Amino acid sequence: MKEVLVPVDFSEESIIALDFGIDLANHLNANMRVIHVKTDSVIIPFFSTNEADDRLNQDVEAWAEQLHRRFIHKYKVSCGVFDYKIREGNIVKEIANQARYGDTTIIVLGSHEDKSITSRWVGSPAYRLVAHAPCPVLVVNKRMQLKHAIKSIALPVDYSIASRKKVPAIAGVAKLFDAKVHVVGLKTSDLDWMNEQMKAFVKQVEKFVVERARVEVKHSQLTGRDFSENLMNYAEENAIDLITTHVHHANNPFVRVFQSFTNDLINKSLKPVLVIPTKD
Repeated sequence: MKEVLVPVDFSEESIIALDFGIDLANHLNANMRVIHVKTDSVIIPFFSTNEADDRLNQDVEAWAEQLHRRFIHKYKVSCGVFDYKIREGNIVKEIANQARYGDTTIIVLGSHEDKSITSRWVGSPAYRLVAHAPCPVLVVNKRMQLKHAIKSIALPVDYSIASRKKVPAIAGVAKLFDAKVHVVGLKTSDLDWMNEQMKAFVKQVEKFVVERARVEVKHSQLTGRDFSENLMNYAEENAIDLITTHVHHANNPFVRVFQSFTNDLINKSLKPVLVIPTKD
């Protein structure tokens, strides 16, 4: 049976992710698992009624049980399981391991806005989790325009092979939600040869999605060096419900690991972002 995994740190963002994750589990007819990773950091739950007491007594087991009671009525999967796990250690590693060992279908992650210099150069905490996840990750936050019904999907492609490796997974998502797909070619220049090459890539992707998902597809091209900004503007102008991207895991250790395009989308997008892991 499919499984939706939602990491929680008891913040408002993680509660939003849990609510979204339950809706997704209902749609996928999937099991629902919540995970919290204990660290040395002191946390105050978003729903706290006594901050002083909660600061002294970090009773995450009680908080997890409270969340379970609060949300169990929203989980509608017949014969499905809605449970939670408490782990301890490195947050990224423990969540990735839980997803791997639990054969998780998708992680729904509530991200915190991160404008730090560190985020710009090595990635935000949300990006680092996404980069290590063995499965797709759906990133949401409280700034986003969340629509639980996904009816339009932005599928960006550039000149890299990696950007097109995510296409089968996105076609599957589009078919699941019967969503219109916007295939968006991203290029840095309007040179004729670039236009023709990108046109061919976009047409190839469009043909695949139509044949695989049997959904409506629209195509376009955006020119400019800031791919993430251009795509986010397109998403706003075209009422996109879900932006998709990828994190590529290269076999070559000299290939740069940090992918700023995906990091920027995770940190700045006002739409949910679905990140697909791809490999050489």
